[in-house]
Amino acid sequence: MRNLLFITLLVLFCSNDAYSQYSGNRRSGVDRSIGDDAPRSNSRKKENQDYAGAYADYLTKELKLDGLQQAVVKTAVNDNKSALEEIYKMDISVMEKKDKIQVINNKIAAKITQVLSKEQNEKFLKLKEDAEKKAMKN
Repeated sequence: MRNLLFITLLVLFCSNDAYSQYSGNRRSGVDRSIGDDAPRSNSRKKENQDYAGAYADYLTKELKLDGLQQAVVKTAVNDNKSALEEIYKMDISVMEKKDKIQVINNKIAAKITQVLSKEQNEKFLKLKEDAEKKAMKN
C-alpha cells in the first residue's frame, strides 16, 4: 500500500514538471525562438498592398514583359480594383462572388492580351487556365 501511494505521488509530481513553463494558454511559457527579439506579426495590412504592381511583376517574370506591357497590366488592374473591392464587400454567396470576379478578370485579361505577342499570349492563357483551375478547387 505504501509503495502504491509513493508511486502515485511520484508520477503526479513528475508530470507537473513537464508543463511548468506553460500556464494554460499557448502564448505563455518560455519563448525558444531564434533570431531577433522583435515579435513578428503574420497579419498583413491589405490596404497598403499594390496588387497591380505585384501582378505586373509576376507577369513580367513569367512572360518577360517590356515597360509598355507592364504599364498596361497595371492600368488594367487599377481600373478594375474598385469594382473588385465592391464585390468582396457584397453580402452574396461565394459562388456568386466568383462569377462576378471572373467577369472582371476576363475584362482585365482582354486588355492585357491586346499588347502581348503571340508567344506571350499563349503563356498568359496557360497561366490564366491554371489560376482558374486552382480557384475552382477552393
